[in-house]
Amino acid sequence: MNAPEIEFADTGWVAITRDEGGRVGVKPVRLFELTGEGVTALTKDADGAMVPDPDVVEVIKTDSLHAAKLAVMHKLMEMADKATTLAEFKSLEELGEWVLNWEPQGA
Repeated sequence: MNAPEIEFADTGWVAITRDEGGRVGVKPVRLFELTGEGVTALTKDADGAMVPDPDVVEVIKTDSLHAAKLAVMHKLMEMADKATTLAEFKSLEELGEWVLNWEPQGA
C-alpha cells in the first residue's frame, strides 16, 4: 500500500461541517490527503493537528461570504427536514432566497 500524498490547499478552500448536535460551521482547509481511495480535506483540530474531520458535509473553493451562505443553507435544509406545515416550508423557502440574494452594503 502506498503512503498518502499530502498537497497544500490553495487559498479559498473550506469545509462545511455539521456536528451531531446540528451545529453548522465553516473551517478552512489547509491540506489535502491523496490516497488510492480518493482525496480527503484536512482541517485543524482542537490540538492544532491537521486531520480529516468526520463532520464535513461539503468541501468547496469559494470566498468567505459564499461559504457562510452555504453553511446557512445547510442549516435551513436541516430545518426543512423537520418542518411540518406549509407555512414553515414557505418561511424557510423565503429565508433561503433572501440568504442567497443578500450582499453586504458597500461591497
